[in-house]
Amino acid sequence: MRLFLIICVLVACSLIVSTLWVGWEITLTSESGMVELAGLIVFALGAVLSLWRMPKDAWRHWWPIPTVFVLFCLRELDVHDAFFTPGLLQTKIFTSAAPLWQKGVSAAAMGGILLTLVLLVVRGTRPLVHALRNGQGWAWAIVGGVCFAVASVLVDGADRQLAAIGVTLPYADAPIWTAVEEILELCFALSLIFAICKWGRNDAGLRAA
Repeated sequence: MRLFLIICVLVACSLIVSTLWVGWEITLTSESGMVELAGLIVFALGAVLSLWRMPKDAWRHWWPIPTVFVLFCLRELDVHDAFFTPGLLQTKIFTSAAPLWQKGVSAAAMGGILLTLVLLVVRGTRPLVHALRNGQGWAWAIVGGVCFAVASVLVDGADRQLAAIGVTLPYADAPIWTAVEEILELCFALSLIFAICKWGRNDAGLRAA
């Protein structure tokens, strides 16, 4: 837990310094702002820590865990919109005029991501439910992280959802909603780090099957 507290303190200090230096709007809403950078670093730490704390005999079974953290890092770097037009992980590429080989690469990338997520859910659901019933902190941290992620998605689409029922948010409030979304995403990342820090090497269900 000491490591998690150190990470939280460093993240908080970096956000405070950035806010004082360039202002809260750039810090919390800019694509190159400190909150985006902090999220990227936290996800990268998650990949390293999950490998470090995982028993070596469990790597072959639980490789989706660090892989998911790497995928989150790539998302923070907007890799899904990079390389090709309209984007490596954009489904619109299959109906676009992109060359066939680009569509093939995109399909392979999407398939790899889908396989990783499916394996993580299939292999992780039972240990997670078991840990929740036993009140283990790492499991509840994951639940909390999922709640942060869902809230972030809802906030991100709040303007479109409200516009559908005839409610228009003031333009001046847009940076505030963006800041809230970014903070929720950072809380999601920190929740996963907390889960890793709370997870014990001998926890049942997380060793090699």
